Amino acid sequence: KNKNIIYVSYHSKEDPLTPANFKELTMQILKILGYDVSLNLIDENKIDGKFIKNLDHGCGIPDKALFRKELPLMLEKLQKRKSFMQENSISYPCGNKVFTFKDVENQLKLIIN
Repeated sequence: KNKNIIYVSYHSKEDPLTPANFKELTMQILKILGYDVSLNLIDENKIDGKFIKNLDHGCGIPDKALFRKELPLMLEKLQKRKSFMQENSISYPCGNKVFTFKDVENQLKLIIN
């Protein structure tokens, strides 16, 4: 099991697909297992119209905005850990998209396909 995984979750308290208490329990279990977890429970007071747009499943959060907000924090945490990346890029499939991070001229570039 890879303990280098960082779990960040934004979850609506009104999610029609998955109850918030289920997400809370899942994240608590991951934390007990030793993973780095962060759960952001969203209620109507956190809707800003830009990042968090609604209380539906996914909260209307755009992928690019999520990465812009969370990726720097994750990279900061990962810098302190041993890296197993062999090439200048790494990809993560998620649903019908693939997120590829490339090291291009000393900068991290995100490509979403």
